[in-house]
Amino acid sequence: MSLHPPARHAPRRRPPLTEHVAAPTVPQPRARVHEQGPPTWGWALVEIRSDGTWGEPRVIPAPGTLDPPHADGPPTAQSSITELSELLKTHLAATRLEDAGRGEIAAVLSRGADAAPAEIRSRFVGPLAHVEALQGDLRRAERHAEQVRTGPTDPRGGSGHAHALLAEAWVALERADFPGARLRLDSLEHVVRGRDPWLATSHLLLEARLAIALGTPEAAIRLLAAREPAVPAARSTDWLSELLTVVRAEALIASGEPDRAMALLTPVPRHAVVEAMVMAALARRTIGDVRGALAVLSRAVTDLDHAPLALQVEAWLLEARMAEDQHRDERARLLTDRALRSATSEGMRRAVMRDWGWLRRAVERDAVLLRKHRDFLATCPGDDDGHWRPASVAAPTGVEADQLPPSLLTEREGQVLQLLAQMNSTEEIAAALYVSTNTVKTHLKGIFGKLGVNRRVDAVRRGRTLGLC
Repeated sequence: MSLHPPARHAPRRRPPLTEHVAAPTVPQPRARVHEQGPPTWGWALVEIRSDGTWGEPRVIPAPGTLDPPHADGPPTAQSSITELSELLKTHLAATRLEDAGRGEIAAVLSRGADAAPAEIRSRFVGPLAHVEALQGDLRRAERHAEQVRTGPTDPRGGSGHAHALLAEAWVALERADFPGARLRLDSLEHVVRGRDPWLATSHLLLEARLAIALGTPEAAIRLLAAREPAVPAARSTDWLSELLTVVRAEALIASGEPDRAMALLTPVPRHAVVEAMVMAALARRTIGDVRGALAVLSRAVTDLDHAPLALQVEAWLLEARMAEDQHRDERARLLTDRALRSATSEGMRRAVMRDWGWLRRAVERDAVLLRKHRDFLATCPGDDDGHWRPASVAAPTGVEADQLPPSLLTEREGQVLQLLAQMNSTEEIAAALYVSTNTVKTHLKGIFGKLGVNRRVDAVRRGRTLGLC
């Protein structure tokens, strides 16, 4: 998109705090044959502020003759200027894909989608879905990508559908639908050879992250080493380009080289700061430097709320595991619960898979976490053995089926039995379940009666024999 204005009627520059960028000029429709006159020109201007934000694009017609719109003629001047204004929004959004600006970009693209004619709406909705997927707003991204796929085709082509397809690939990856992500990536191979740096960089990131998620980090390292230099550099992809470095560090950690990962992240990238700090903290924890990892992670806390949701979930689980290492169990439980609630809200499963073994044990030890998050964890790929899935209680060896208790435990009795098996006292069980000690005693009586025992130790032994704890 050219940014050279016509020689006449140039706009006056604003004070130093702001500046105006002029969009390409658009000639107005000429007068009718019997009313030949000079063409009319207009300016599409946008105010770019010193803090990096911008105002609403404005259209300022230059002095001249402006024909009234013709219902049966070519597109009117006003419709051309309106379309130019909307395209200018997309151009500006593409030049501001940075960590601090993704929320603003989504708002700009959303306004553009609302104002654009139906035939060009995919130019805004496709990139909007892409940005939302990168941020972890998976449900919105899925909905907007569907609108592009089922909506009218852009008469001028454009990259709206490619953006929507990449958004769907990101959604599939974050939900651990790895075959679905692979299928969409394969259909977008031409993007890698295209001229759009945003699409090409996002495609490369997806391929690398998919390789890491599938347990082949070495493939991700080779992929990034072979293709990262070929990705065109542009200001629009500062954040995404720096994410390539972060993902390479992640692959190095997964392949057992945390020291190389820390060296790669020094100095800290300018735009992908939070992502780099979380990955550096993971590298330090991997080599056993828990104190150093917590120090690095604490520096990212301020900006973590604005980071992509998947990164937030990974950071919370990382801190929870380190809190457990330091025997701060309540802090670990709080962070684990927060991470799982956030992941459940978007069906985000990939982010909980890195420390699946630890997470599984942590949830099993806490009856409250088990009750709240068992259903979601049962859908995660890490549950290959069906551990989290409800299963019928089988008769143990040497016990006939008709000898089993006629009534199984209620959900609350099951939680009490789980805590009992962890050697918790009555008071500790009451505190964990937020009930009174009398209520716990009532549940214990019910458990004893149903299992046919008189002592706690016998209840635990019998419960384990029946697969109840």
